[in-house]
Amino acid sequence: DLRDAIIDSDVEIAATAVFGGIDIYVPRGIKIKVNNVPVFGGVSNKTGYSPDTNAHTIYLNSTTMFGGIDIK
Repeated sequence: DLRDAIIDSDVEIAATAVFGGIDIYVPRGIKIKVNNVPVFGGVSNKTGYSPDTNAHTIYLNSTTMFGGIDIK
């Protein structure tokens, strides 16, 4: 849960979901870039808002096997 985090530089998150799921909560207005290797799984960005143009970026490097990652 990163909703209350103060992100003052770019951040990289490495995650693996195998036969399960991961929820990642991010602060409003942050940019998110996803690099995922899916094997019967995937990543969905459910933030529903536009990032600020001057905001820092969260880079998500992930692998999903029979599971998924939700960014909220």
